Amino acid sequence: MLKIHVSRLRPGMVTAYPILHENGVILVKEDIVLTEKLINKLKELNFDYIYIKDERFKNVDPEEILSQETKRKVLQTVHETFYKVIKGKEKSIQPLKEAVNSIIEEVLSSRKSVISLVQLRKHDDSVFAHSVNVATLSAFIGKFFKLPAETLHTLALGSLMHDLGKIKVPLEILNKPGKLDAEDWEIIKQHPGWAAELMLERIPENATAIKIALQHHERMNGSGYPYGLAGEEIHLLSRICACADVYDALTVDRPYRKRFSYSEALEYLMGNAGRLFDLQVVTTMVRHIAPYPVGETVKLSTGEIAVVIKLNEGLPIRPVVRVIKDREGRELETPKDLDLMSELTVSIVESVEASSKATLDETRLWEEAITHDPSQG
Repeated sequence: MLKIHVSRLRPGMVTAYPILHENGVILVKEDIVLTEKLINKLKELNFDYIYIKDERFKNVDPEEILSQETKRKVLQTVHETFYKVIKGKEKSIQPLKEAVNSIIEEVLSSRKSVISLVQLRKHDDSVFAHSVNVATLSAFIGKFFKLPAETLHTLALGSLMHDLGKIKVPLEILNKPGKLDAEDWEIIKQHPGWAAELMLERIPENATAIKIALQHHERMNGSGYPYGLAGEEIHLLSRICACADVYDALTVDRPYRKRFSYSEALEYLMGNAGRLFDLQVVTTMVRHIAPYPVGETVKLSTGEIAVVIKLNEGLPIRPVVRVIKDREGRELETPKDLDLMSELTVSIVESVEASSKATLDETRLWEEAITHDPSQG
């Protein structure tokens, strides 16, 4: 299968992966032949890219972080439960605990040492998919930290509910396209406390999960909120959630900025490791999260165009790629495979499909991604 931007979709292409709505409902099944009408609908729904079938990559599996069925069920549960909480119709969060059990079961049974997100998300994706991704990423990071199963459950639950306080933030502030003014910012900074209050009503026995939601915007140098905690004052599980939260939110379009590629998001974390984010957490993410997922079209240092077909354990930045175009942009009659673990003179320069126009030296936008992003608040 091949990941392709929706702008490049053509009638006759066949879907290789189901496309989910934010509530977990399957919008488009696998093996569906695309029509002009369906392509336009995907564009209207603001999807960024999808996976299509391609004979050149028929044995390529994107190796999603969660199985499609588990992700679908967890999304449905989160969507339904969050809405009940919003409307004041639900005090129990037992469904969320069961969703966490499903996530942890897959995390613990997985033998993967390198993971990647197969998001298939909309440009303006909701808090639901973000919450599921942050919980799953946090759980995997915690597993690589060799945390016990009980602690992983707490980490995933707190991460799943970390943005629950957003339900009290006015939509006009969450979706504001311009820079937040001081008054808006003061409201935004209250959402971790609101999440903690909602959780305290429902899981008063789980103080650590509540602390994760309360502290996920604290930063190592004390510049975060709501309390300006620093270093070891911030709970380790909160530091893990913070990194997962930022990583996932950076890779989604927002009204005031284009999304960052996976590699750019990791670079941002690396550039701020020890200052904003826990160094050990970031180092663990770099070792175990693929900056270029399977199915991603990339440009090589040789000028050739290739597709990532396999992740290498231990060094995810150097995967196995299949070259499909020469440096002049001509299609190769016979694609060739390169293992960048052994081809040391060749490297990946950028993701061809990345829609981001941002660069790492655009400090203002990077900072806004952390201080203003609706997926992080």
